[in-house]
Amino acid sequence: MKSGKWIAVTLAAAALLPLVIEASEGGRNYQLHNRLRFEYDDNIRDEDSGKTSSFKIIEEVEILYNINLENTFLSLRYKPSFVWWENREDDETDLHHDLDFIFNHAFNPRLSLSIKDTLRFAELPEIAESGVITRRNSDYLFNSLNGILGYQVTPDGRLELGSRYNLLRYDDDVIAEAEDYNLYVAGLTYRYNLVPETAVTVDSRMETIDYEGPIDRGSDNFQVGAGVEHMFSPNFLGNTRLGYQQKDYNDDELDSESEPFIDASLTFVPSPATRVTAGVGYSMFEADVFPYANQNRARMYVGAAHDITQRISLNVVGSYINSDYEAVDAVDVEGVEARDGTEDIMQFSTRATYRINRSNWVEAGWQFVTVDSDLRQNYDRNRFSVGWKTQL
Repeated sequence: MKSGKWIAVTLAAAALLPLVIEASEGGRNYQLHNRLRFEYDDNIRDEDSGKTSSFKIIEEVEILYNINLENTFLSLRYKPSFVWWENREDDETDLHHDLDFIFNHAFNPRLSLSIKDTLRFAELPEIAESGVITRRNSDYLFNSLNGILGYQVTPDGRLELGSRYNLLRYDDDVIAEAEDYNLYVAGLTYRYNLVPETAVTVDSRMETIDYEGPIDRGSDNFQVGAGVEHMFSPNFLGNTRLGYQQKDYNDDELDSESEPFIDASLTFVPSPATRVTAGVGYSMFEADVFPYANQNRARMYVGAAHDITQRISLNVVGSYINSDYEAVDAVDVEGVEARDGTEDIMQFSTRATYRINRSNWVEAGWQFVTVDSDLRQNYDRNRFSVGWKTQL
């Protein structure tokens, strides 16, 4: 077992300790949920042809622990997941760990600190995860630590210093040599409220990604941007950020690049029972395909949640990502011929939930993903599930 697994197990045990202490003292600052799902997966190995399907059972326990004081908020969430596969001969069980930590503190009315940490340890995970980053078919440990120090300069102006550190480690040595990385981000943002309905921002950000293996696909990415956030009505909010970015590669054989970027989103709440979100974005991004050091990525997404009745709710989410890879952005690797190519990833999911009583829900869902790539294997995948969730 690699050190990453021991880290995951240790942090998971640490997450449970406050709950044991709190329970022994008779308090209840935590919630405990159990979720059992039965799922049919029609393409468990993400194959283009000769697909292998499997029935599986998924058991999840979710522990939520919160402390809310006058100037401090602390939240801890731990969710272990056990999966049994009916038709996966090489390994019929998986154990995943999700751990989330949030700490917010106001030193005084002007100065505040926010820290968030996200840890994921997964065994043989899905290739596409939420359309954001592609995982290889190997056990991995992923951690993201974020911090924001904010200062209220004036009643209408706020300055924020932000930082982020991402770590990705694979258990398979061959994959680790190509994909393990450290990502460092630092940024400065100034937000000014023009009127109660409108705020503007200006910001700068520096990102450095370093790969652990012998093939150096690392780079430095500098961004400057500006944004507008506007509330068109109490039910309708829009947010846009645009700017310019330059990427300098560690490999001297690759030329620096610069591109504009944009992110825009809309949130619409036509009634207390309905919420709709949508967004688009375009930027240079870390590459998911080896041995490229960059991708130009365009993304669109939409999501809707609606309470049909007090007991029945429906959630629908869809996303589309188009990635352009250019041979000039590939690091020279012996035996690997880089070429220009595009990749399209579409994902769709829907879930219907029926609330039986205050503590029990039943649900049914469908998840679909399709990958159409010039650079790696194409596939379609459907997953259908029914389940039961209870609050203990």
